[in-house]
Amino acid sequence: MKKKNLPLILGSLILILILTIMLFPELFATRSPYTIQHIRFLHDEGHLSVQRAPFSPDYDFMLGSDHLGRDIYSYIIYGTRLTISLGVLIALGQFLVAVPMAMVAGFGNRIAKSIIQQFNVVFSAIPALLIAIILLKLDYFIGLEKKQSIMSFILILTAVSWARLSYLMMERVESIIKQPFIKGEIAIGKTHFRIAIENVLPHLAPELIVLFFMEIARNLSTLMQLGIFAVFVGNLGLINDPSAGFKLNTDISFEPEWASMLSTSRTLISLAPWTVIYPALAFFISVLGFNLFGEGLRNLMQKKDSKAVFVFRKIVTLDFRFFYILFKKINKFGMTLSIGVCILIIGLFSYLYHEDDGFRYDTITNVFPEKTVIGTAESEYVAGLISEYMSQLGVEPLTNQSLLIPYDIGSSYLIEKQKLILLTSNDNVQLNQGTDYAFLTTGNVSESGTIYNATRDDLFNINDFSQYENKYILIDQIHYNDAAIQHIIANITANTQIKGIILVSRTQQINPNYIVNSDDKKVVILISQEASQTIKDNPGLEISVDTTVKPLASSGYNIVGIKRGTDPHIGEEAIVIGMNYNYLDEEGAEVLKFNLKLMEKFCSMDDQKRSIIFMFLDGTINEKQNGIHAIAQDFPYVSQKVQVFLDLTSLMHTQFGEIEYSAAQAPLTRQFAWSMGHHFDITLNQKKYPLKFLETMYIDGSYYFTQRESDNALFWKEGIPTIILGTLKKDINPLQVKDLGNIIVEVVNKNNY
Repeated sequence: MKKKNLPLILGSLILILILTIMLFPELFATRSPYTIQHIRFLHDEGHLSVQRAPFSPDYDFMLGSDHLGRDIYSYIIYGTRLTISLGVLIALGQFLVAVPMAMVAGFGNRIAKSIIQQFNVVFSAIPALLIAIILLKLDYFIGLEKKQSIMSFILILTAVSWARLSYLMMERVESIIKQPFIKGEIAIGKTHFRIAIENVLPHLAPELIVLFFMEIARNLSTLMQLGIFAVFVGNLGLINDPSAGFKLNTDISFEPEWASMLSTSRTLISLAPWTVIYPALAFFISVLGFNLFGEGLRNLMQKKDSKAVFVFRKIVTLDFRFFYILFKKINKFGMTLSIGVCILIIGLFSYLYHEDDGFRYDTITNVFPEKTVIGTAESEYVAGLISEYMSQLGVEPLTNQSLLIPYDIGSSYLIEKQKLILLTSNDNVQLNQGTDYAFLTTGNVSESGTIYNATRDDLFNINDFSQYENKYILIDQIHYNDAAIQHIIANITANTQIKGIILVSRTQQINPNYIVNSDDKKVVILISQEASQTIKDNPGLEISVDTTVKPLASSGYNIVGIKRGTDPHIGEEAIVIGMNYNYLDEEGAEVLKFNLKLMEKFCSMDDQKRSIIFMFLDGTINEKQNGIHAIAQDFPYVSQKVQVFLDLTSLMHTQFGEIEYSAAQAPLTRQFAWSMGHHFDITLNQKKYPLKFLETMYIDGSYYFTQRESDNALFWKEGIPTIILGTLKKDINPLQVKDLGNIIVEVVNKNNY
């Protein structure tokens, strides 16, 4: 009776299971390993109880959770790929160094032999594990990104362990070289290189294969030991409790990996033993599987009738005649079936893991008006098109069974014509709209008047109002907040007749303004700091104002809908994406097509774990009528369930030279939003996109964007962390908005996963 090779059978079954989990983790775990849930609410016979992580094993958490509320079962399943891959890659690194060195040393090279012996002595006297801990604990290696962290682990663990392996191989090479058949090969004139390839390597190959699987098991054991000492891939510091007046740093990994589980849970062994037992069990099963498989291969290749050396020699020498004869002996039906199965598996794997992040937004064929402005018939028409398109994509309304959410914009007017000229003694200077000035309040005005420079006056204590009569008054906003300016304007207009107010911008950039309130009593103009300097340098300067306006409807329309998430645990958590649909030129219409295609791309993604709320906002070309203010006043979703607001309303150009960006309102304490901002930082910098960060003020522990009030609406009113991405028009080295769209899709999906 033929004796069965049980180690090979059992090892093969374990490795097949591991390989299947690595390739198709979603078949084994439906819960996201990244989901953090600090507390949960349980209803039991009418009683409500609150639990804090870690949660014990139950229906919701099969193997329990860690101290951050992450599902241990999902973490182990998804961590299989990174952990096992790391063990294999380290083994490859060891063999790539050890085998050539052993070959050279085995043939008598003293330098190679001395290097192997010295390294072996050093790492025998000082434990390799200790050296690895010291090196990988250096600040340079802690906090590296995933790819760099993996490379550092491979290089360092290879460096501290290759000598032991090479010394073992060197002795084996020396014993093979002493065999009589090697002397015969030397006698017929073969070079050392040919002997090494054609004779030594085939005899060494069976042992190398066995050693390779044994080394993978050893590397997994090393990773487990490193994890106990808080050394693992992607070791990032998490600020655990900043509210206590000091920062408490906790070493965690944002990537599913078994060693990190042992590190973060080693202090919980008495409180939550499952956080240690199950990751350790995963390591034990994997190490056992590789060891059994290696032992089984050893038994197979060391049989008396084994042809392993003969086959390896034919493979190394590329004996095609041998392969041809072997192929003829094999059943052709079986061979064809095997090839077909392999092609099917590869095709299925490619289909499941292929992500088409590229897209062409010009496939949206809707014909849009020349311009779309809030309160116009064109805006209402475009809102209807967007609403219809969202319904086709399966986006559901959030309120009142309608995607359209109207809001009041008050009495507003669209500027159809505007011109502003400074009348100096030497020349007339025509200012550029949107760069040098913007009207905040105006009507149908065509007049000129003298400018009074009040930037040095005490406007809270005015003694003589007659000096302002029939003049435009220059006020520098840097000295006053908005409420103070409103009070000053009201006080002046109540005591004397003026032609208008000129406000100096607080920032370097002025945003174009096309929608205003009509007020016959005063014209309010915002001018740049450069233009204000011209006025200050020319006392008594005159200004010419020429504007024409038309009334708008009293309502704007936000279009808001939700694409429901599929995860039963985090499906109600939402990512909010805000976009604009107002525009004034053909390029703006193309940006709207891009926004629609971006929404289509997200809706076409299978297995979106979290919900995505799409908000097409009206009035975005004007600060006061911006639809985000109406949304913030009555947000149509539970704000605590919103993980992040990605504000794309400042994407205004199809070609641009610089990205306006900030993740300042996505703090580390809001981990999902911080992670997305972190991904944007990395990706935009890797792609070498020029970034212009939004100006901020630090108020009561949070950041406030000073450029536009609308940028702060959801963060300051609803507590929703916000990331802002916009485009700035530049003529040098123009970038494409569709390429930026690829980055947005990639980052959101990676973070959502």
